[in-house]
Amino acid sequence: MTLKTGPGAAGWEGVATCGSVHVCPVCMPSVRRARAAELESAGTAWESVDTKNGKARGLVLVTLTMRHYARQSLGLLVQRQREAWKRAFGQNALRTTKQLKKGMGVVGHVRSWEVTHGDNGWHAHFHVAVFLEERPSAQRVQILRRLIYRAWADALERVSAYRPSWEHGVRVDAPGTGEAGQIARYLMKGQDGKWGAAQELVRGDVKAGRRGHRMPLQIARGAVAGDERDVALWREYEETATGLRALYWSNGLRKLLADLVQLDDRTDSEVATDDQVKDKKPIAHFPLRTWYGHVVKVPGRRLQLVHAAEKWALSGVRTVVESWGLLWGVDVTEPEELPAGAAPTAAELLARMERADLAERAAVWRAEFARQEREERAGRVVFQPGAWEARSEAQRAQDEARAADAVTADERTRTYREALARAKAARPAGELEAAMRRARAA
Repeated sequence: MTLKTGPGAAGWEGVATCGSVHVCPVCMPSVRRARAAELESAGTAWESVDTKNGKARGLVLVTLTMRHYARQSLGLLVQRQREAWKRAFGQNALRTTKQLKKGMGVVGHVRSWEVTHGDNGWHAHFHVAVFLEERPSAQRVQILRRLIYRAWADALERVSAYRPSWEHGVRVDAPGTGEAGQIARYLMKGQDGKWGAAQELVRGDVKAGRRGHRMPLQIARGAVAGDERDVALWREYEETATGLRALYWSNGLRKLLADLVQLDDRTDSEVATDDQVKDKKPIAHFPLRTWYGHVVKVPGRRLQLVHAAEKWALSGVRTVVESWGLLWGVDVTEPEELPAGAAPTAAELLARMERADLAERAAVWRAEFARQEREERAGRVVFQPGAWEARSEAQRAQDEARAADAVTADERTRTYREALARAKAARPAGELEAAMRRARAA
């Protein structure tokens, strides 16, 4: 494993990444950041003037919500949400809806899924960037909203969901003239500064819920802090969100945009992996024996190395490594920077031989030190004042308790036997003989 550092950040090369955009707090920012940049460039290119008809193309941001209650599970809401989308705008949409889309000049769309949690339970909704042939007027935006609401509300009722209100069911935002890449008017504040429409589509990792609603990562923080309710909520979210697509592009849209702008064709896993090492310089190499034997098995050491690399670069990493009792140059080495396909020089070969020889000697030293420590522990006498007196007192108390128990048992046996003898002596002879005859007969 190789530790790399760059401007203000450090990362690991050779570590597997999952590429999960919904449940992984490590991969999520990398993937969402790349997708936001891709959408922004696509929106900027799309708003340029179409050379064929001389008109500026347009975009709108549509937000589709559904009515929900605390008793409803997230899995049920997502199932009905996806079924309603198929009936309203997907493969099961009515022919009239498809004709209206064509009449409104809809070229394609990009859909993202988002969920928050509040007093009324899970709030799942879609953000949809709709690409239009022409920049829409205010009147056309209102017409588009009415058409979308009618299709969305009817579809929700068909899948046994609650019909949303006109005020909250559908929202359509259109950009102003010259707002390149911005497909929504409202801006939200996040860790990246001003909030644009591209970030609204994909940057769920840095958003905070509004009106008392919490984003998934806020729930995860509560779960880590030990809140049992948040633990249950996070497990429900993780089970439902795993495998869901972060972005869905309509058929043919990427091919159309590829003629206007360079799109990012990497998978989510590739984006997460590249973000760890892109534009970073290697500063330390950890062999597998060191990685698994001294870094991975101790919680917090990987993060400690990353922080040291970000603050103090090579000197900080070396200080941390040596504080663990490891040898720099043996257990952790500086990475070799050889061009692809180039053979090592004589000096580099000699350096490798020296490191190998030092590693062998270090192994012998450590084995001898371990043997001496074992012998020392075996022959070590630990002095504890009053230990023998306390042990003798405890042994004496234990012996007295055992003797008392024995005397008590003997006393109970003797008392029983004396009482039995007295009873036999007091019994009349005739009664005794009759009892013996009855016993023989039986």
